[in-house]
Amino acid sequence: MVLEADTLLEGISELVTFRDGPYRRVSMENAGIIRDAVVALKGGRIVYAGPRTTAPQIRADVREDLKGRVVTPAFVDSHTHLVFAGDRSWELWMKLEGKSYLEILEAGGGIYYTVKMTRKASASELADQAYPRLVVMAWEGTVHVESKTGYGLTGEHELKMLEAMDLLQVMAPYMGITKTLLAHVVPEEYGDRREEYIEHFTKQLIPAAKEKGAEFVDVFCDRGAFTVEETRRILSAAAAYGMKLRLHSDELADIGCSRLALEYTLYSMDHLEHLPPTIIPALANTRTVATLLPTSMLSVFSEKKPPVEELKKHGVYIGLATDLNPNNMTPSMRHVVELAVYLYKLTPLEALAAATVNAAYSLGLEGVLGRIVEGTNPGLIIWDFDSVKKIGYEWGYDTILAVVRRDGAIVYHY
Repeated sequence: MVLEADTLLEGISELVTFRDGPYRRVSMENAGIIRDAVVALKGGRIVYAGPRTTAPQIRADVREDLKGRVVTPAFVDSHTHLVFAGDRSWELWMKLEGKSYLEILEAGGGIYYTVKMTRKASASELADQAYPRLVVMAWEGTVHVESKTGYGLTGEHELKMLEAMDLLQVMAPYMGITKTLLAHVVPEEYGDRREEYIEHFTKQLIPAAKEKGAEFVDVFCDRGAFTVEETRRILSAAAAYGMKLRLHSDELADIGCSRLALEYTLYSMDHLEHLPPTIIPALANTRTVATLLPTSMLSVFSEKKPPVEELKKHGVYIGLATDLNPNNMTPSMRHVVELAVYLYKLTPLEALAAATVNAAYSLGLEGVLGRIVEGTNPGLIIWDFDSVKKIGYEWGYDTILAVVRRDGAIVYHY
């Protein structure tokens, strides 16, 4: 029997399949690594992925000899603020001068500057500004992004951000987008009327966002954002509407937010620089992915790191993401993976799993993304080296030879 294919990738030194993912602990023994492998695609789907020596006869329109390169699933960026308007590059200079966040706010910067600029922009203008960022993300090996609202804050403008995401999906059909409604901060115009804003968010924004296709509700639960009790109210309302839940937690301080992972089914809890170690054993008994954001930590000049060794020790799912936002303009998951090796001491394989199959799990997409199995196409990265152990070794280089998009197109870097 001859297997028909559009494209055959052969000469693969290591094919990292992550077939058994997501992983609480990943190693060279359980990562599903196949040496001397081939991958056949037809109609944008994988029809064979396995050893060359046991492959069926494959007739392909295009045959690509990879000459001993590594192939892995493509990246899933599970925490981004992709859609926004305005430029805050000048804030970097203020931070380098030692200015505090309060001083930056008083100078007209910070989140409320982005809110002001985002509110001024139309949905099409927001999409036009986000599109170049999305193109770079795709070039760097990402095939799916989670995109949050949170810079409009009130109904009209949050829904406009969701509309911009729909436009982006049309502009870049090769990129998957998961839409998230984010309870970011209380708008300035609400002043001390926090209760009124929470009523607006829970009773108007959540159902309207669901109608617009948002799958998740996320809450920034931290010092200066929403309290634990306020977050609990928002999460409960979201769950009642059938929305899936995420959480910004323990970035600035431990105010008890992480305990919510024991009360709700949280798909992801992100940042975690101040995550209390005492909760980690219980966290390991949940489906929550601890999503770490190394470039975010660097962008605010923080030296505080999440308790990565404890997370690994207890078998908590670990994810990685860019946290792309106007205060952290990092579109590259490759760069995030490299930094995770050096900042968090994740092995190259741990960092790769965190950025692919575990990140997909945090979005409820583990059946279609992050694993190389027949019948799906998670997108593929063809690396310009011969062993997965080399991820992070030549950091700062463009170590990606090509990206196979989910539509089956191969985009070569050189």
